[in-house]
Amino acid sequence: MTDFTTLLAAAQLPERTVPICLRGDLTAKFEALERQLDEALRTPADSLAGDGSGDIAEQMETLRAEMQQHTYPVRLRAMTRPAWRQFVASHPPRKGDDGAVDDRDSVRGVNVDTFFAALVRASIVDPPLDDAQWQRLADEVLTDYQFTELSSAAWALNRGEVDIPFSPVASRMTRSTGTE
Repeated sequence: MTDFTTLLAAAQLPERTVPICLRGDLTAKFEALERQLDEALRTPADSLAGDGSGDIAEQMETLRAEMQQHTYPVRLRAMTRPAWRQFVASHPPRKGDDGAVDDRDSVRGVNVDTFFAALVRASIVDPPLDDAQWQRLADEVLTDYQFTELSSAAWALNRGEVDIPFSPVASRMTRSTGTE
C-alpha cells in the first residue's frame, strides 16, 4: 500500500488538453473535398481511370495533415480550492432592480459575461500567452464553439470529478489473451 505522505508530496492539480485548430479556414476546403468524394462514389466511373475518388481521398488526407500541423493542444490546469473560491467571488452574479439574481447568472452563480473569458485566461498554462496574444486568440481566432470547449474544460477541471480515466480500447489491447 502506498504511503499517503508520499502521494501528497507528489500531488498536482488536474490538467486537461483541448486541441484547437488555428486554421479553421481549412475546414471549408475539407468539406468541399468531402462533397466531391461523395459525388464521385455515387457516380459510376465512365472510364478506365476510375471515378477519381482515390485522388480526392489523398487530397483530404493531405489537408487533414495540414490542419493537424495548425492544431495546438492547449493545456489547462485547475485552480486550488481557495483560489477558485476567490475567483468565483470576483465575478458575482448580476442582480436586477428588484435584487433578484439575473436569470443568465442564476445557474452558475457567477456573472457569465465576465467569468468564462477570465476563467479560460486564468486556466491556460500552455501555451504561455501575453495579454496581446490572449486578446487576439480570444477575440479574433477562436470560434464560439472552440471557446466553449476551452471554458467547459476549465469549468470541469475545477468543478468536475477527478477520477482515474478508463479506455475500453486500451483495455482490450492490453488484456492478456495469449494472442496479439
